[in-house]
Amino acid sequence: MKTVCGLCEKCFFVLGLTVLIGLFECIDGVKIKRLEVPKVTQFGAPIVLNCDYTLEASVDEGLVVKWFFNDVNTLIYQWIPNEKPRELGILKGRLDLEYTTSNGTQSALHIIQPGPDLSGDYTCVVSTFTSEDRKTKRMLVFVPEKRLELRQEYIGVDTLQVVCSAEGVFPKPNMTLHVGNSEVNSSKVTVLERAGLFDIRATAEVPSLNGPEEFSCELRIPQANYTVRKEAIYYPATASGSSAFHSSSAVLESVLLVFHVLLLRKC
Repeated sequence: MKTVCGLCEKCFFVLGLTVLIGLFECIDGVKIKRLEVPKVTQFGAPIVLNCDYTLEASVDEGLVVKWFFNDVNTLIYQWIPNEKPRELGILKGRLDLEYTTSNGTQSALHIIQPGPDLSGDYTCVVSTFTSEDRKTKRMLVFVPEKRLELRQEYIGVDTLQVVCSAEGVFPKPNMTLHVGNSEVNSSKVTVLERAGLFDIRATAEVPSLNGPEEFSCELRIPQANYTVRKEAIYYPATASGSSAFHSSSAVLESVLLVFHVLLLRKC
């Protein structure tokens, strides 16, 4: 068998091919260093999704940066150097097309007012004529409640109904009612979807009060690590004349309500 410098021709050929491939990749390779997509962001707060990439050499022939939403076939943004960026699909009219990154590129998405419909997977694809790289991350756009209400009314001589409600939440929340430090396990929770948002209501019936009692309602969005709590101290109804039963309006006039609102936002 013929040899070249002590190596067989076959081994020499494989070694040479490996070296050539390595040199070729170094000449024009693209690499995404970081895909900066927040896990959670709040509705209406401007946000930047950055695709930080490097080229192994200054050659950027055929450089194209593309963003996809949920599906790799759903193109939402495209930027080619020296050309105006294109916004497509769900991002149409929702981007600041003049935004540039610190290195002067327009590869990032500056979303002016994100909504819950923009929750999903974002994939950045950076390619040249000779190489390509891609990364994907998920983002949740959560919507806090418009208002959280906690109220009570007597529905009989010996029964008090406590109701907590919230509107316009995303994603689907959880809700619990508490008396003192104990959760009311008998509470009934209903959730209604309306225009892509959720309304939630928790109702519980408890015996009439013999003394002051603290009630509380807790709304949670686990995916956003978001919790809001409302508390109220209710007092026993005062009998009027010989009647021990009060209508809802009379009770509201005679009962002292103290509300404490505790907001815990951990994004």
